[in-house]
Amino acid sequence: MLNLKTKLTLTEAVTKSPNLCERFDEEDLCTIGEHVSAGYEADEQSRMRWSTRMEAAMDLAMQVVKEKSFPWPGASNVKFPLVTIGAMQFHSRAYPAIVHGPDIVKYRVTGPDPDGQAYLRATRIGEHMSNQLLEVDQGWEEGMDRLLINLPIVGCAFKKSYYSVAKGHNVSELVLARDFCLDYYAKSVEDCARKTHLIPYYRNQIYEFCVSGVWEDILEESWYQAASTYQPRMQEARQDTRTGSNAPQTDYDTPFLFGEQHCWLDLDQDGYAEPYIVTFCVQSKYVVRIVARWDRMEDIQRNKAGRILRIVPTEYFTKYGFIPSPDNSVYDIGFGLLLGPLNASVDSLINQLIDAGTMATTAGGFLGRGVKIRGGKLTFSPLEWNKVDSTGDDLRKDIVPLPVREPSPVLFQLLGLLVDYAQRIPGTTDIMVGQNIGQNTPAATARSLVEQGSKIYTALFKRVWRCMKMECKKLYILNGKYLPERVNFGDAQMVYREDYLDNP
Repeated sequence: MLNLKTKLTLTEAVTKSPNLCERFDEEDLCTIGEHVSAGYEADEQSRMRWSTRMEAAMDLAMQVVKEKSFPWPGASNVKFPLVTIGAMQFHSRAYPAIVHGPDIVKYRVTGPDPDGQAYLRATRIGEHMSNQLLEVDQGWEEGMDRLLINLPIVGCAFKKSYYSVAKGHNVSELVLARDFCLDYYAKSVEDCARKTHLIPYYRNQIYEFCVSGVWEDILEESWYQAASTYQPRMQEARQDTRTGSNAPQTDYDTPFLFGEQHCWLDLDQDGYAEPYIVTFCVQSKYVVRIVARWDRMEDIQRNKAGRILRIVPTEYFTKYGFIPSPDNSVYDIGFGLLLGPLNASVDSLINQLIDAGTMATTAGGFLGRGVKIRGGKLTFSPLEWNKVDSTGDDLRKDIVPLPVREPSPVLFQLLGLLVDYAQRIPGTTDIMVGQNIGQNTPAATARSLVEQGSKIYTALFKRVWRCMKMECKKLYILNGKYLPERVNFGDAQMVYREDYLDNP
C-alpha cells in the first residue's frame, strides 16, 4: 500500500486532468515511481523464461547462424527454415483473407428491424470505420501486415487503440509482445492488474511533451541533462545480432526508455485502488505523468452510503493470440515455440550428414616413417604429380587413409521423418505449398487434401477475427466520444456521432 502525504478526492477535475503529478510533492512522486518501477521489474522477472524462448524462436525464423567450434571450427551450420516457412505460409494466407477489399468492418443487426433503420445504421458504421482504418489511420494496414508475420512466430501481439489529439483521429498501433510487459500468469489483458508499455523517447520528443505541459518539466533534472544510460535489453541486443547491426552506443542522443504503466493505485487512500496510467522513466524511476484511466464520473459506481463499489477502467490494449498457451499464460504460443525442438533436431541431423560427407570426401590419413616427402605438407591439383624419395611399395605400405564412413542412410531417413512430422504442425505439407502430389491424383482427392490441410488455418483465422472484433469495439467507443456530430467521408457518404452512442 502506498503511503502518500497527499490524498486525492475523485472529482470531475481529477477525471479530466491532463496530468495529476502537479497535485503531489516530490517525495510522493518518488514513492509512486519506486512502486510502479518495482511492479514492472517483477513482471519482467515473471516472463523471463518466455522472453528467452521467444528470442530463440525469432532466431530460428530469421535464420540466425551462430559460430560453431564443434566438431571442428568451421563445421557445417545449416538452419533449416521450418519456422520461417510456417510463418510465411500463415502470413500469405491470413493477410489477403483478413484485409480483403475496402469492407474491413461489418456490423450485423440483431433483433427486430421493421423499418430498416438499424440496417442502414449498421451499414453506415461499417463503411465509416473501414474508411477510418484504411484511409484515415495510415499506419493501420501496415501494422496488421507486420502483426500477421510476427504473430505465428512469437504467438501473440497487441494493438493499442486510442484517440490521438496530435493527429485528430483514432489510432490503433501495433505493440510487439516484447515491448508489452505483463505478469506471465495473468488471466487476460483486461484482468491484468499491471501492464507496462515500453517506449523509447528521444530528447526532442521529451522536450515537446514538457513544453506543451503534457509531462512534468524534467528538462533541468540532472539525469536528463546527462547522457542516457539506456542499454539495449536482452531482446534488443539479440535483435542487433539478427540484423547484423551493432548495438547503439550510449551518448547524448541515445533515447530514454519510458514505461507507460496501466495500473491500479489507491491515491485517495480509501482502501480501493483506482485505475491510472503512470508514465515513468525506467532508468531514473522518475514519474512524468499520471492520468485517470476512466472517462466519466459515471464510471465510478457507488453504494447508497457513497462508498466506491467499482470503477470501470478504460481499456486501450487488444491481444491478438495465435494458439492459447497450455500453461494458462497470458502470452500465447506460436510456431517458434512448437517447432523449436524439432527444428533444432533437424538442424543437428543435417549438419551431421554434411560433416560426415565432408570427412568422407576430404579426410586425410596416416603416414608411416618410410614415406620420404620433400618439404612440409603435400597438396594435389588436377593433372599434378609430386616427387617423393620413396618407392611405390613404401608408399603403399606407409600411407593409411583415415577410416571414415559415408553419411549414414539411417540418419537421412530419420531426418525425413522429423521434417515430415514437423511440417504437419504448421500445415506446410507438399500440396499446401504448391507442390505436385502426383500426376494421377484425382481432382476430388486433391481438393479434399487441401481442405483438410487448411483446417489449422481456419481455427487460427477465427482467433484473429475475434481479436479484430474486440479492437473494433474499442474504436467504436472512441468514435462515440470524439467524433464530430456529423462526418462526411468517402463518396458523399455521411455518418453521425449518435450512431456510435449505442452498445458496441
